[in-house]
Order: sequence, then C-alpha cells, then structure tokens
Amino acid sequence: MSDNNERRPYSVRVTKDFSRISFVGTLRLQGRQEYERIHRMLRYAADRSGGALEMDLRQLQFLNSSGISTLSLFIIEMREIGKAITITGSKQSAWQAKSLSNFRRLYEKVVVNLV
Repeated sequence: MSDNNERRPYSVRVTKDFSRISFVGTLRLQGRQEYERIHRMLRYAADRSGGALEMDLRQLQFLNSSGISTLSLFIIEMREIGKAITITGSKQSAWQAKSLSNFRRLYEKVVVNLV
C-alpha cells in the first residue's frame, strides 16, 4: 500500500506485513481533512499488523501542525486498543528531536528512537 504520486512532495508506504509505515519528503497538507487519507492508511496498517507497529519518520523533512495532530490522534486511537508503537526518527532533524518525544506523553507504549 502506498500513497505516492509524482506531484506530491511526500510518500507514505506500508510494508507487505503492515508492520512498518515509512514517511518520506515534506508533509504540508492543510487541515485534518487533507490528512484523512493518511490517517485511514495508518488505521488500515494497524488493524492488519500482527504485533507492534513502527512508524519510520527518518526521511520526513517536515511535518506541519496538522500532520502532528493527525499522528497524535492516531496514537491516542492505538492507546485505546493497546497496540504498541515504535517511532523511528532522525536526530539530525531539529523538528523530530523536539516533537517526537511528545508522543510518549500520549501513550506509555510509544517508543521513540532517534538515530
């Protein structure tokens, strides 16, 4: 499953076993409604993955506040069903080093790895 289009400055890809979702590029969609497709993709992967889910953000250069809100909502939904989440980010990215650790406050089963 992929959300990749030549016109888009980003891609969101899900592995065949639904255990990892990789984000690449720049996500500057406007508002919750424009992020709905990505949110549905996250839920689809979470529903089908066997165990924990990994979100790989290492190659995501930018995520605006609407995107952070979408990921926050998704993490809260995962808290409600008890699914563990690992978020892998890049410590070279200032916004990731600052923002990703906040997801741990939403759910104790969120592990953030900055590499």
